[in-house]
Amino acid sequence: MSPTANSRTEVANASYSAANFASVFAVLSTFNSVIYTSITEPEELDDVVQCTEGPEKLRELALAVLAAATGRKSKAPLSAVHWPKLCSEVAGCTVFILKSLQVPESVADSLDAFVEQSPAVRVDVLYWLCEAALMDNTAIKEMVDRESNKMRKPTLANTANDSLMRLQPFAEISKQRYWLFGNKTRQLYVEGLSQRARGKLELLAQTPEEFQGAAEELNAQRNHAPKELAERLTEEIVPYLETQIKKRERVDRALQRQALAMANVHIYETRTRKRQRVNYTDDGPDALDYYN
Repeated sequence: MSPTANSRTEVANASYSAANFASVFAVLSTFNSVIYTSITEPEELDDVVQCTEGPEKLRELALAVLAAATGRKSKAPLSAVHWPKLCSEVAGCTVFILKSLQVPESVADSLDAFVEQSPAVRVDVLYWLCEAALMDNTAIKEMVDRESNKMRKPTLANTANDSLMRLQPFAEISKQRYWLFGNKTRQLYVEGLSQRARGKLELLAQTPEEFQGAAEELNAQRNHAPKELAERLTEEIVPYLETQIKKRERVDRALQRQALAMANVHIYETRTRKRQRVNYTDDGPDALDYYN
């Protein structure tokens, strides 16, 4: 199965690990009550990693994840001064994770050294810190334990606040797991379960057309499980995405109407001022011409 070409996704995947990026986004989305960040969509995380609007948001995100990785309970944000010492502490406990990542030792020297790295290294550093948080953060462990103890399946895919959607795979068929990410959007990834493919995610769909195409390919298979997944994609996710698109279109139209109304008001006020220009310093009869 191959997704429809998406330029932004292709560029992103070429500049950093898509699997590590998806894992970072899943952790940020699921545990946003522990890792304090305003990121709610993959596109927002990509902008931060790429420093589209400057490095400040990347700095804030890195410090927030570092705070979670060290088990910091205070809501007060860390500062750049804390970066070297805390990074060294986390590195000492997670050497086995760092061995498989592109994380140079210089990253721990300063927050500036981290920001100066390539997007690939930035994603790997965030992935490393997220993994450390999952292992050692008490609040995150408690959240995972609570969800695991419920022993229930995820609710409908159009329930945006269901954290199980990211804690458990959306579906598992044969030797593949399907993961669903996104709040107001939906991205479907597939993960192979072989030793070589485990942990590597491939983007399958993120638009209604792509989800419909994926459903058609699943429906073409003989087994019952792929057909069930195809039915969920068609009946739950495609309608949800179409609804979100319509909402965005309504907002766009409202903004356009508002902009047009503001422009018309400006033109009206400008014309009115020209017509009502009065010389209040002239007491002669010509000063009353406007009222006659």
